[in-house]
Amino acid sequence: MILRSALRAGRSLRRVPLVQLIVEHGEPYRAPHRCATDTQDVEESSAVLNWWGDTPIGHRYQLRAYSAAPAHVRGEKPLDHDDGAVMVDKEVNRMKKMRVFWTAQQTFMEYLHVTRGLSFPDAEHISKHSPVFVSNLLHQVKDAIKDPVEGDEAAFRSKVKTKEIRDERATKALERLFRYYPINEFEPFFESMGLKPSEYQPFLRRDLMFLSDDETVLENYRVLCNYGVMRNKIGQIYIGAAEAFSFGDGVLASKLRALEDLGFSKSTVIKLMACCPAVLTCGPHAELKIIEWLDDIGIQRDWIGQFLSVKKSYNWRKMVEVPQFLAELGFDNEGIGKLIRQHPDFLLDGSGNALFRAVVIMLKAGSGKGDLFNLFLDFPDVQARSFARNIQSVTLFLTDIDVSEEDIKKFVVANASMLGSARVKKANSILTYLSVGKKRLWKIIREEPRQLMKYTLGLKVSRLPPCDEIAEKSLKEKVKFLKNVGFAEGSNDMNKALKAFRGKGDELQDRFDFLVNAGFEPKDVSHMIKVAPQVLNQKTHVLQSKISFLVNETAYPLSVLVGYPAFLSFTIERTKARFLMYDWLRERGLVPPNFALSTLLACSEKRFFKYLVLKHQKGPEVWEKLKKEVAADKNAHCASEDDQHAIVS
Repeated sequence: MILRSALRAGRSLRRVPLVQLIVEHGEPYRAPHRCATDTQDVEESSAVLNWWGDTPIGHRYQLRAYSAAPAHVRGEKPLDHDDGAVMVDKEVNRMKKMRVFWTAQQTFMEYLHVTRGLSFPDAEHISKHSPVFVSNLLHQVKDAIKDPVEGDEAAFRSKVKTKEIRDERATKALERLFRYYPINEFEPFFESMGLKPSEYQPFLRRDLMFLSDDETVLENYRVLCNYGVMRNKIGQIYIGAAEAFSFGDGVLASKLRALEDLGFSKSTVIKLMACCPAVLTCGPHAELKIIEWLDDIGIQRDWIGQFLSVKKSYNWRKMVEVPQFLAELGFDNEGIGKLIRQHPDFLLDGSGNALFRAVVIMLKAGSGKGDLFNLFLDFPDVQARSFARNIQSVTLFLTDIDVSEEDIKKFVVANASMLGSARVKKANSILTYLSVGKKRLWKIIREEPRQLMKYTLGLKVSRLPPCDEIAEKSLKEKVKFLKNVGFAEGSNDMNKALKAFRGKGDELQDRFDFLVNAGFEPKDVSHMIKVAPQVLNQKTHVLQSKISFLVNETAYPLSVLVGYPAFLSFTIERTKARFLMYDWLRERGLVPPNFALSTLLACSEKRFFKYLVLKHQKGPEVWEKLKKEVAADKNAHCASEDDQHAIVS
């Protein structure tokens, strides 16, 4: 049973840290662009883990009987395919702007209609929607189109006359090509159906070149056109159900009528063929198992058509697991129908994968059958994919403010419906905006969970008022400290500093004393605080590492910090990487010595790269190398600290 497998998988997942689960599977599932039909798909998805894991197994489409090309899976690309495709597209777009290209299209259309006997609509569509093939034709006759070397009379010829003569040469050259070198008409035919050369190559038949030699393909092609399928979307159907184009007279039309007889409108039938062509070859009852469930839960069959997209594909057999899961959870048919009407993405987003991924996250948090039932009774008005992402953001937020994993699980399970309705901001942003410590923030959220919804993306966060004795005491200590170091009470400088300070007030004096002991005069430290009060938000060992780097590894004296104290606000990694790059450029005489610290550090990464790194052709390479070295040093330092803590403990 699906629910039993889900609960069993959830229990096994509880041994994995919740944050690790979210980080490893942070990307939402993206459905492959094909319609899976193998029974192996259904068997593979019996456990919830497979509902959001690796790409599911899909069937390989069947090649036509006469194709000698090797099997090819839609989406597989040969090496350097992307680069080659981009170059071809650029060349085709360039040629499409040339007048001779339109002349070639007109000549090709006349060849298909007059010489080969295709109907005018077919000939016109094929000629106008096969730009790659037409570009190749022009490439074959490019020498004949070139302007010949002419006498002085050519200088007095108008541009219009010159273009007309060039068009005549192109027309004659193409007519000669068609007459003596027959073309493979299936290539432009497939391209006009929306397929790229790499996609239709496996379907080209070696012993056929003319469309008139395979009337069955043309007849079924016209059946789809007359039914209302866009011509440039038929290729998508051809790839998924090439056998349907070999049906005899009236067979394809009867299959379309059979789909309509099931209760689907014509527009829904067109979408079904595009996103699941196998309904034409395997039969609708074999593929569309979900329609039986739609009948049982009181939803009209054609209802699903309004949510289908021809740009996606669906695993209809796997989709059945969604109502089965809800039924095992405790919902009756009426409840399932109401839930799916409100959230059609439960069925269609990844054929249920998005829903089951959200279920896995809740199981990992400790939800049981009853918790899941209550969650779906009050599911927020968001898609299942967004719900999972929102729960992830809350979990990471609580982790960043040092909440224990057990408390996170309890909090998420108890408030799942509310937490899944919106995405919260990053923890660092909230702590900065609120000017509050982690413990107090968790206390506020724990006592009033809805307070967390005030910190979601798109909402302005207001600073918390001091509401308890601890906050009042801390504020008094901050004011007392600032008065002792020379700030006037109630002044703009004091208000600015109070807004910037975070943490406890008794820590400020220790950090002030550290800066004095580092070699600054007390009046200079007071000036530094007025200019950049956020400097005192850092612990003493962090300040020490930054000062040590400035004094020992750069040519700048300690006194420069009096003029630019914001130096201490930047991370040591940013500072070290930029100074190393600056030294490298200075050794080559590309920058003057003694750059202002603000010039090196205050500018954005983009501006630094543009005005400094690009001064040397090898600058970008050296810059990336230096950043990697600095990051490696940081990781090694963190690892050594962890080892020391482990030894001590």
